[in-house]
Amino acid sequence: MDAIPTQAPIGMVFEVQASSPRHYDAAVETLLQGYEQAVGRDLVPAERKQVGLKLNTRSGKGLSTPLALVRATILALERRGYSRDSILLVDYSTHALRQAGIYPFVNEGDPRFEGCPVLPLDTERYYDPDWFYDSPLPPSMQQEPQYLSSARRGTQELVAGARERKSFLAAPLLHEVDFWINMPTMVDDPALGVDGALANATLWNVSNSQRFLANDATASAAVAEIAAIPELNERMVLHLISLERYQFIGGPNFNARYSVSEPRLWLSSDPVALDRLLYDRMNRQRMLHGFPLITPIPRQFPFAASLGLGTYDSAAIHVRQLKLGNEDDLEESAGGSQESP
Repeated sequence: MDAIPTQAPIGMVFEVQASSPRHYDAAVETLLQGYEQAVGRDLVPAERKQVGLKLNTRSGKGLSTPLALVRATILALERRGYSRDSILLVDYSTHALRQAGIYPFVNEGDPRFEGCPVLPLDTERYYDPDWFYDSPLPPSMQQEPQYLSSARRGTQELVAGARERKSFLAAPLLHEVDFWINMPTMVDDPALGVDGALANATLWNVSNSQRFLANDATASAAVAEIAAIPELNERMVLHLISLERYQFIGGPNFNARYSVSEPRLWLSSDPVALDRLLYDRMNRQRMLHGFPLITPIPRQFPFAASLGLGTYDSAAIHVRQLKLGNEDDLEESAGGSQESP
């Protein structure tokens, strides 16, 4: 039976304090146990017996998915029965993955990170020609999400010029994993406003995504529509982010001057809620430092919410604070929880 893990309720965000990356192992275990208790089901291998981690290395080494978080997540999945051979690390750029310390500097036919396969999408080895996101209007014309775009499946030949209108999906996350965990970073972006959970799961998870960045309308519509593709969304079970370092202005390239840190990790099945929390933090930092706020609210938030992907209503977002579990006994329960103020 190809059982897909249950997504947690919309608006639910699990939070744990982690004063340093040394505590990430216990922190990730605590978060996953909190999710498992909430949905009443453990994250154990199913029919496909593989799991994906969608990393983010787009902004360079200074603002990539932290290696300590990647390692902690791998360990947590191993405790649940996944071997390192079956934990697939996915991101777009071979170069960026190499700079972040994920992809080996020596070219190898089977690149690994500490035993886990690394799948750079820009090698074009991991696309299925029958699975792509097709925007029927030129990006400059698509000012509102018409929801005419879709994941197309078929054997139609890609005629000259048609490939430029198509963004191919990461086939392993569609066909090869029981579920996948989105592991974004947090940075501002001129076209998106917030480059967070939604963007990492969509634009940085397909080919030919730069065509959407001409303006905020096309970028936001593409984010929402790709996230709503059923075959992609159904296995996108969790989003895990560390606030170890995030950037509130000057993105998407990393700039340490405009980066701040908080000792907390978030886990949720709702990427819209996470991005709303990130958006509020970015604007708080901009206000403190005398920079203009990101206004209006990024358009992908209401677009994605209208497709049932989550909520951006602050009143409907509930952050559940979890007590950090015992680092000496990670098999024990993560402990009690309470709603954060």
